[in-house]
Amino acid sequence: MARLLVLILAAAFLASCASGRNVGDYIPVWAGGLPNNAPPRPGTPEYDEYQRNLQVEAARDKSKDPPKPNADAPTPLLPSQAPASPPTR
Repeated sequence: MARLLVLILAAAFLASCASGRNVGDYIPVWAGGLPNNAPPRPGTPEYDEYQRNLQVEAARDKSKDPPKPNADAPTPLLPSQAPASPPTR
């Protein structure tokens, strides 16, 4: 019985690869599937538009953009977020 179950599962996984989509496309993000911001797969119309958008962004003049914040620098705390001073005697 166990061999039959393994054979059926193997056949199902093999058949899912033949459809052009991967089993990983159907796995939810919380279970290790593709993240929501993953780029589209090559060969799809969404991929062609994604590539066009990348080319437009690469050709854009970025000299007038505001500077990006430094990721290594600590962000300043607002007065409401500052740690409380230790109690005095």
